[in-house]
Formats: sequence, structure tokens, C-alpha cells
Amino acid sequence: MATKTKANLKKRTSRQYHDLIDSNVNTLNTDDWFGVDLVPNDIATTALGLNPTWIQNFGGAVLAAGDHTTDTHMLDVLTPTNTLLRMSLALKKVASQGTAVTAAQAGQIFGLTANDGAIIDMTGAAVTTNIIPATLTVNTVTGTTAANLTLNDSATDLASDQDQSLILFNDYIIEASHVLTVGCHANNEHKASANEVIVSGAGTDVMDRQGATTDEHQDIILTASGANTTILAGSFIYLNAGADTDELTIKGCIRTSGGTIAVTYAN
Repeated sequence: MATKTKANLKKRTSRQYHDLIDSNVNTLNTDDWFGVDLVPNDIATTALGLNPTWIQNFGGAVLAAGDHTTDTHMLDVLTPTNTLLRMSLALKKVASQGTAVTAAQAGQIFGLTANDGAIIDMTGAAVTTNIIPATLTVNTVTGTTAANLTLNDSATDLASDQDQSLILFNDYIIEASHVLTVGCHANNEHKASANEVIVSGAGTDVMDRQGATTDEHQDIILTASGANTTILAGSFIYLNAGADTDELTIKGCIRTSGGTIAVTYAN
């Protein structure tokens, strides 16, 4: 099959569909399409048909019918499953870049002036490890958890209305049948009505919506199936505080290979 350059394609008076799909040209290499940034700050929202401000894609009927205000995504829990999946795929590049998420990239996610994040390697992590970022920050979680691990309640208090942060995964492994329990801050009990997390089958994009949390629950529990499970790059858990204490919204998409992850909650 001959490689066709962009110049070659432009010379054709009448381009055929198969000319384009057979071409080795990657139109995303420039991250630009007729002046539209497809991958703003390395986050492929526009390329996947999403709002460039990443958080603005949460929500169902309320979001579709209303204004894109900062808290709309908290009001309508039923984000379409395919939207949550695309939101995860949009984060794949920034999750796997090998460096911490920058303030500019976090700003693209939150739509606000944000902070530099950190990479957290879970290999050999202690119970004192805190993976929940400060507000307007993204932490990237990688490494391997080889035994059950219950993290202490987080020192991060998402205390004020619209405090929000993102746990981003980059091929993080939970070995077979092991459990990671992430404790939220004592002031960050969960808001069940705005909770939604979907998980994939092993190595597929067939998604399963997990059960909602319960008001006053405080722990997020990730349980691997009977096989070593890799949480793929771009998978995320998004945390957003409401106007009152103990109104923490949790939204997420966890894509895996090898095994699967079940997401549950506890006090």
C-alpha cells in the first residue's frame, strides 16, 4: 500500500473515501483541524467530540438543556456511558506522558486556574500515602499494589463549594483479588445523588455502571478480579465538593486489561 502525503491527497480533484482511510497520514499529528485545536493542552476532548473544558462533559438531560455553569455536572448524575468513556480516552495522552500533569493541563480539565500535580508510584506504598490531590490539582497514580492496602483517611479536605480534584491512572496494577481502599477526609462524606462510576470488561470497551455510593460513606474501594488487573492510562476518579460539608461528588471511568475492577463504598 502506497503512503499518501497530505499534499498528495490535496492534489486529487475527486478524493475517494478509501484514499483517506488507506493513507498513513495521521491528521492528529498537528493537533489542529482547520484552526480548531483537537487536543488542547494534550487532552483530546475536541478530537473526541467533547467540550474542550473537560469537566463540562458530565451530566445528562440537565446539561443538555441548560447552561454549562460550573456545578451543572453535579446536578445530573446520569452522564451517558459513552461520554464517560470518551472522557477517559481524552486523558490517555496526559496520563501516560511520563511527567506530572502541569498547571496548564489541569486548567484545561477544570476550566479554572489550576496547579501542578504529582506522580504517585504505589509500589510499596504505605497506609499514609495520600493519592487525593488538593483542589484544582491532578495526581497520576502508577506502579503496583501487590497486597490489600487501606489508605488512611486523606489529609486533603475538599472543604469549599467547587473544590475539585482528579485522580488519574497510568497503567496502575492491582494484583489478583487484592483491594485498594481510598479513605476520603472526614469532612468529605459522599453525596450519593451525584455519584457515578463505570468500569470496563478486561481489555474491552464494554462498560458496566457501578452502584452508587451511600450518603455518609467515606471510603472508595477498588477490588481486582482473580487476575492481575491493569487500570489503563486515562482512567480517572473525579472528586467535587458541594456547598455543604459532606457533599463529595464522585465520578469516574476505570478501563482495565488482564482483569476487572469492582468499585464499592464504605463508611
